[in-house]
Amino acid sequence: MRYKPDLLHEGFLFPETPRWHAGHGTFYFCDIDRGEIHELVPRGRPRLFFKSDDLVSGFAFGKHDELIVTSGTRRKIVSVRKSILGNPTVGPIADLSQLAKFGINDLIRSTRGDIYVGSVAFDFMAFADDPTAVRPSPLLRVAPDGSTSIASADVNFPNGMAIAPDARRLLVADSLDQCVYAFAFNADGSLGARTVFAKLPGEMPDGVSLDRDGGLWIASHHRVIRVVEGGTITDEVDMGTTRATACMLGGKDGRTLLITASDSHDRRIIRQNPSGRLFQAGVTVPGAGLPSIYS
Repeated sequence: MRYKPDLLHEGFLFPETPRWHAGHGTFYFCDIDRGEIHELVPRGRPRLFFKSDDLVSGFAFGKHDELIVTSGTRRKIVSVRKSILGNPTVGPIADLSQLAKFGINDLIRSTRGDIYVGSVAFDFMAFADDPTAVRPSPLLRVAPDGSTSIASADVNFPNGMAIAPDARRLLVADSLDQCVYAFAFNADGSLGARTVFAKLPGEMPDGVSLDRDGGLWIASHHRVIRVVEGGTITDEVDMGTTRATACMLGGKDGRTLLITASDSHDRRIIRQNPSGRLFQAGVTVPGAGLPSIYS
């Protein structure tokens, strides 16, 4: 099935990483380069929740309304909690600077409490100018006890991640390998051998969102596609001239696909002419699994 998205809001620099929290009845998303996380109540307007002085490209829901947030160039994970005084309180969780050569990107937290983080081993923002600068970027792990390690070096550029409700596997979109990998969880939170969930030649998979039937929605530049295991594309959202950066299912019935987008990834262009926008499309199958909370 093909869908046309509706424009919701604009005025962002580079929006990414949408999440849905059913308990709050709220979408959350970040504006990476501005270091912001926003709240979006359905039919409401975005509201600033948190602002960092570093890049913010990944976050997850922790316990007791905590957000677990990346500090991108510092290569640290921090805890962000709402305060009764207004401004959120920020505390340290983990320092990944010894494992991540340049930065950190998206992350996900498992039900066991492990945090899996995509590292960046090269200047991805300058990738268009020098594609030879690409270096394999491992997937990192922060265990519940705070220890850090390389979860898998068998990836090239790990990006959006998802965990199905059965909590058996971690799905990882690899933007440069043009595929989605799957890793089985071991009992201690480490990852098993890499397998392929879906090969996507010609695509550049970015942010992802699982649905109840096991389909995976994937933002891939000028479209958002729904893929089932094996690689068959069943549905598509046509983004026209803009580029989808990430997507997430949510809303009251779980069938609203919130899409973040920007006309360009080139920071020289978007800093002069910001084109970050939010779109939505109503789809058939509701969302399920992490990184969102659906019940």
